[in-house]
Amino acid sequence: MPRYEFSEGSSNKFWQINLSGKSFTTTYGKIGTAGQTSVKSYGSDADAKKEYDKLVAEKVKKGYAPAGGGDDDDEEDDDKPAKKAAAKAPAKAAAKPAAKPAAKPAAKAAAKPAAKKGNSAPRRFEFSEGSSNKFWTVWVEGTELMTKYGKIGAAGSQTVKDFGTDEKVQKEYDKIVAEKTKKGYEEVENTDDDE
Repeated sequence: MPRYEFSEGSSNKFWQINLSGKSFTTTYGKIGTAGQTSVKSYGSDADAKKEYDKLVAEKVKKGYAPAGGGDDDDEEDDDKPAKKAAAKAPAKAAAKPAAKPAAKPAAKAAAKPAAKKGNSAPRRFEFSEGSSNKFWTVWVEGTELMTKYGKIGAAGSQTVKDFGTDEKVQKEYDKIVAEKTKKGYEEVENTDDDE
């Protein structure tokens, strides 16, 4: 499985990808952790290979070098479109993520109440710029953080991360909402009924 690493300042991340027929698996995270895994399926081997090559080229362009490293919570590869409903199957991380430093509060994230302990209603964010039209939805179920993302109009892919405690899942929820709004995602009314 090709592995790439990125180290700059306090950022030490890895990203791995494994192509298998019509699908590929990516694993990414902080170097030294098990990371998070995502599986994406496509309509044909050629479509999967094309997306695989595109993702590898993007990582190399961002400064990732072959041999070992990670794509922590960057989730840039998470925003790629999922072309098959099979890609909706949740991919659980192999191990619980390591504790992360507190995120700086974002003004936009504070505009809406954060998720309460236990379950929260899905919040949908969209980003449109040039040919990029993406959505990202986030919600909490117990101690699990659920995300769904992809091209607007597509079924999208889903991830599930278990943080073990209400406090840890809340901290991650607030952090990733702040990150998405900082990247230019804007919250919209959630009309997705399959959460």
